[in-house]
Amino acid sequence: MAGKASSLQIWQYITAILLIGLLGFHLLQRVPWIWGVSTIDQTLTAAWVYSDYVHYGWALLLLAYVALFHGLNGVRGMLLELHQGRLYEITINVLFWIVFIAFAVIATATVAKLPPLH
Repeated sequence: MAGKASSLQIWQYITAILLIGLLGFHLLQRVPWIWGVSTIDQTLTAAWVYSDYVHYGWALLLLAYVALFHGLNGVRGMLLELHQGRLYEITINVLFWIVFIAFAVIATATVAKLPPLH
């Protein structure tokens, strides 16, 4: 059992580090002086945000996947600590993957189906 808990915690550390980097990148997209504009409002126009999606949509999608995995894996870890048993563990693990895949599909569809800006 110690091996399972260790690998569970290692994934939490890995996804936490990835979240820091990806969230930092995401937030830097709104820092006006980096992009040569004077206000944050200028980085929030439809054309600007659409351009970010076109060029950096992969990072936004990766951020969604990592955040989703990190959050669900944390809840999974807490639920596995509440109760022991083979059937319970299998049920929690299956539910984890079902929820992860469902929300990952929604995130992918959201980023992949952006309409062209007119």
